[in-house]
Amino acid sequence: MKRPQKPTPSSSASLMTEMHRLPHFIALAEEGHYGKAAERLGMDQPTLSRSIIRLEEAVGAKLLLRTARAVTLTPAGLAFLQEARTLVSQVQLSRHIARRAQAGETGTLRIGFTPTAMFWAVPKIMRALRERFPDVQLIMQEAQSYAHVDRLRNGELDAAFVNGDVLKRGEFEVQVLERTRNVAVVPSAWPVARMRKLRLRDLAELPLIVVPRDKSPNTYHGTLSACRAAGFMPKIVPGDNTELLSRLGMVASNVGVMLASEYTQRLQVEGVSYVPLVDLPDYMEWELVLAWDARAMTPALRELVNISKAISKAMGSANLRAVRKVNGR
Repeated sequence: MKRPQKPTPSSSASLMTEMHRLPHFIALAEEGHYGKAAERLGMDQPTLSRSIIRLEEAVGAKLLLRTARAVTLTPAGLAFLQEARTLVSQVQLSRHIARRAQAGETGTLRIGFTPTAMFWAVPKIMRALRERFPDVQLIMQEAQSYAHVDRLRNGELDAAFVNGDVLKRGEFEVQVLERTRNVAVVPSAWPVARMRKLRLRDLAELPLIVVPRDKSPNTYHGTLSACRAAGFMPKIVPGDNTELLSRLGMVASNVGVMLASEYTQRLQVEGVSYVPLVDLPDYMEWELVLAWDARAMTPALRELVNISKAISKAMGSANLRAVRKVNGR
């Protein structure tokens, strides 16, 4: 009884295993001489000859005719040469793309930011990052800090510029970028708006618009603690007063007053005035941080962190020089 014949691999499968021989064929086709092609490839002639034979077997066609003086292409070889060049180019391109992706030069970086953060140096940071990684797609999402923290936890963001008050200690990698004082944001029609500076006690009889406790517990409790230290319990305006623009709209509508970062003053809203507060405790400073999950670190994300640190340091030095100039030092 005859033994069943072992199946042989298909021509396409054989060619896949011999793809590394395509540059040998291309060099020989272009040089038209085994000696010159072997020298160009850095190999000896017998090795090149065996490589071409293996390639022809994989293709299933005679590709070259060798004469005493030169090597010429068969009709099959002429047709195959164009395809071989395309295949080699595609492999080189794929390798280049893979290496760029590994180096973080391509791909996507998802970054969250708060409205207030955009008044700081975030646009400058993003411009610098785009110059460094022009082919990385930057997806930027605006939301309040607490929403960005949820997205970081869920893996929906790679990094976020947020208010440091909403972060749990040790949950993410964090770089503090800026600390600023808070100001009183008051209706322009109220007498308090005409004062050059305020103490927190001056707001004791006014309705206070505060971010809800469940959205930013540190800010909420810090505000209440500062008010108690100033000798009063604030009259908190009820409602989901989460969005910055909504709170500013409430101030403009004479609903109440609020505390906000100095950067908020760049939002000129009709009916809203900003007045400095001179006695807020240090823990009431507004803190901008860049937060990211260390497990999601890529070269592009690392560059974002480095650029943010450098710009933060430069801005801090500039602010210190400005303060010294004002104080005559």
